[in-house]
Amino acid sequence: MDFYNDPERVDEYEKMCDEYDGSDLYTILEKHLAEGNTLLELGSGPGNDLNYLRNRFNVSGSDLSDEFISRFKSKYGSTPFLKLDAVTIDTKEKYDCVFFNKVLHHLEKDNLEKSFKRQKQVIKSNGLFAHTFWLGDKVFTMEDMLFVFYDKDSADSISRCITVYAACAAR
Repeated sequence: MDFYNDPERVDEYEKMCDEYDGSDLYTILEKHLAEGNTLLELGSGPGNDLNYLRNRFNVSGSDLSDEFISRFKSKYGSTPFLKLDAVTIDTKEKYDCVFFNKVLHHLEKDNLEKSFKRQKQVIKSNGLFAHTFWLGDKVFTMEDMLFVFYDKDSADSISRCITVYAACAAR
């Protein structure tokens, strides 16, 4: 996590994300989530997704990095932004959608399971989970950051797990 608290590294990361285009993901999300619904983005990073999503949904951003939080608050001060760990998600709020875009690959599988259980507790009845994963079969560490890729079978298993949690949240 030190990587995302180092201002120079965060500058590098933001430059890398400059050309990011999440429009395909937003189109899918907009088909399933009504305008004005509440959305919690976990792992907002430089705010690329949040910048778009906050214009359509009632968004709260979050990150564990103090550097990202500071930068985002100075740029988008009117948008709620929380310091949250993707596993414990320490909030009392409930949301219509919990959104992750390429964040869960930093979690080991046991922490991913804990995150799903916690997400079930912070989502409203009939809420939506919107997650993306890196596909593949690699696990590696770079600059003290863990990267876990998921093959199709793992992704299908994760999808079934999310579906089970969604069904439980709808009860």
